[in-house]
Amino acid sequence: MNLEIFLLILAAALALPGGLFIAYLVSEPRARWASLLGGIIGDGLTGLGIYYYVRAGGISIDALSYWFGAFFGCSVGVLIGALVVNFVVGSGSRSRDISSIEM
Repeated sequence: MNLEIFLLILAAALALPGGLFIAYLVSEPRARWASLLGGIIGDGLTGLGIYYYVRAGGISIDALSYWFGAFFGCSVGVLIGALVVNFVVGSGSRSRDISSIEM
């Protein structure tokens, strides 16, 4: 395992608790557990995307900048994954409010 993979795994693991906390706060009560799972999946997919982008582009960057970029990217990936799952769960099975009067 080289230094890039180690730094990426470290950044993804450290971004997960804070990202999942924010995902828990912004999600609907009925979709909280699903959004946490979506956040974990979003973190993993973002990490894989960063890894393949750096490999395909042949980018040479110092370790600290790489770690900060991966940390920020994985934090945003957790939030995006949670919001996508929250949207999918929230958009399904909506019933009309029968008690309201429509004119």
